[in-house]
Amino acid sequence: MLLEDGGDEVIVSVRDDGPGMPDGRLEQAAADGRLGVAQSIRGRVRDLGGTTLITSAPGDGTEIEMTVPRRK
Repeated sequence: MLLEDGGDEVIVSVRDDGPGMPDGRLEQAAADGRLGVAQSIRGRVRDLGGTTLITSAPGDGTEIEMTVPRRK
């Protein structure tokens, strides 16, 4: 886990070295009604005005980068 102070925004990155996910896996889960990542991570960050980038590939682990603007 890494927390970065970007001045006007805060960036939190979470990385693991697990099995990773194939392309389209999160989109397929959402289409099937399994909304865990879509709502619990992406939705909450979006509600704060931020963005979420999820990078993953089979055998390469997963990295989630959440960027949220600072409140003024």
